[in-house]
Amino acid sequence: MAAPSVPPAKDSGVEPTAATRHLCAGPYVDEHFRDLVIDKVCTSPHRRVAPSYGFDIVPVMRHAWRAAALTAVLRVTLLGSVIAPACADALPTSVLVACGLALLWLLRLALLIHRGDREPRTDRKPGLRNKERQDRHRRRLRRILPRRQSEKSQALQRVAGTALGLVTTGLAIGLIHPHHAATALGVGANIVLMCLAVGAMRQLQLNRILRAPTLRPDRLTPRQRVADVQQKAVHTVYRRPCHNQDKGAADDDVAVFTLFGKESPFIGAGEIVYQWNPPMSVQLLRPVEDDDAPLHEREHPVPPFHAHELVEHLREAVRLLNTDSHDVRLPAQVRDRVYVSETDVATDRSLLPRKLTDVDLREIINTPGSRGHHFLEVTTPLEGAEYVATVLLHVSVRGRTLIISTAACVLAHTPRSFQRTAEFGQHGVVAVVWAAFRELSALPRHVQHSWRIIWYLRALIKAAVLPPDLTSTPIRNVLIGSRVSIREQSAQAWSKVQLEKTDILGRMKTIEQRLLRAAGDFLLTKDVDASEFNNRALKIINSGIFNFGDNNTISNNAIGDAAQVGAPAHPATGTDNASDGGTP
Repeated sequence: MAAPSVPPAKDSGVEPTAATRHLCAGPYVDEHFRDLVIDKVCTSPHRRVAPSYGFDIVPVMRHAWRAAALTAVLRVTLLGSVIAPACADALPTSVLVACGLALLWLLRLALLIHRGDREPRTDRKPGLRNKERQDRHRRRLRRILPRRQSEKSQALQRVAGTALGLVTTGLAIGLIHPHHAATALGVGANIVLMCLAVGAMRQLQLNRILRAPTLRPDRLTPRQRVADVQQKAVHTVYRRPCHNQDKGAADDDVAVFTLFGKESPFIGAGEIVYQWNPPMSVQLLRPVEDDDAPLHEREHPVPPFHAHELVEHLREAVRLLNTDSHDVRLPAQVRDRVYVSETDVATDRSLLPRKLTDVDLREIINTPGSRGHHFLEVTTPLEGAEYVATVLLHVSVRGRTLIISTAACVLAHTPRSFQRTAEFGQHGVVAVVWAAFRELSALPRHVQHSWRIIWYLRALIKAAVLPPDLTSTPIRNVLIGSRVSIREQSAQAWSKVQLEKTDILGRMKTIEQRLLRAAGDFLLTKDVDASEFNNRALKIINSGIFNFGDNNTISNNAIGDAAQVGAPAHPATGTDNASDGGTP
């Protein structure tokens, strides 16, 4: 069994997936997504890059910097148009340009007040950090946006009064200094031209992303090389939830009936939509005619196989799916994945070796209770990896018992704004012209956010000063676990996926059924009674009770002394959790 090796950058010349193209387009259309990539991936060498499922993070990093450069150029132009004349002893010109830009900002503010837009709009996946960001955004808007109609009118009057004062000031300065007024008009024209050029360049980049045969750069920067290695590495450093006694730990008032709680350890794989809860446990007994024979006569004193042997058998069984003809093939990629907690890595750096050999991987698989949790990972992409279903299987042999657990995760499609370039009329020459004028219409927003040039300077300084990788050597009080997966952040919630659910669930069931059948055959070859295993496997396959994320439905259960189960008023329909490892 060979551990998967990381291909060098020059050998990764395959055509990018649709998910890679859409994520590369994301930084040009979503400023929050662009900042996420730069802040959490490009300039965070002290965190491990999350695994990439169905996409390549290297071109996304490259286009995030390019999109940031386009925006930074425009906002530097806005600030420079005010500061440069003042430094050149043309203060009236500077004041006139500042008055014009302030009028644009007041126009945006008036439109916000008129619409009463109090709620932040976001296409990102909801989460704790996003909710906190939305709360902060609401608090900022409440300072500006009134709640009552009378207050709205008063606010509009204040904005109109401020605008009138700016216009009066500009007219007075223009009459007193006509030469400076002409210069200010020239500066304004340059701002308009720069805005049109930035919008056109942005659309040209989107057109190139749509058509380019490859998106990876010919030469990778040091940080891109590190990210390329970490996104494909066997080891994944996950973040444990905060202890309930630690500062900042959130209190869970509602019990979560899952193995992993609210926060999934499978960073990058998406939402957990299915799991065996609890895992399946099967005693390693010899096949005998008399089922009532004593346990000491039936069981194997020494396990007849090692856990890694079963893993190898299952790996080969899944790989056969790729040998079918194209019309019936179920594309399945199988690999090994070892999850290690960041707190364990902080105490023992040997858990994150530079190179993982076959012997090391087998030792992890065969060692129950190891701090490196091995999973056999089977992924199947749909629609150009816009949907990625992942089945993770854990195998261990302990106490003369085979223990198998599994979880399935799904990454859903990216936002429509990331995919819009491929639509009719959204690419080509006309789209470039339209994008240029659309950027011009967004000039008031750039004026409002021109202060964020400080953030770009900070990002550039971090990229220039920090080394490409700070996770290879321990640092005091710094944990290196992956915090954010840009693919997860841009994925649609599983509860909102519609027709694709049937195909995704069917693929996961097919993979699960094949794994169970192959495991049953393996037990027979090792002189193990597989009847109990096959019975449980049949219940898992035919079970109508599943666990899909947080949608947990518990029915026909009685808890407590003398409790009774009554028929539900409205019988539940659908599917939702394979509890008891297949025992409904």
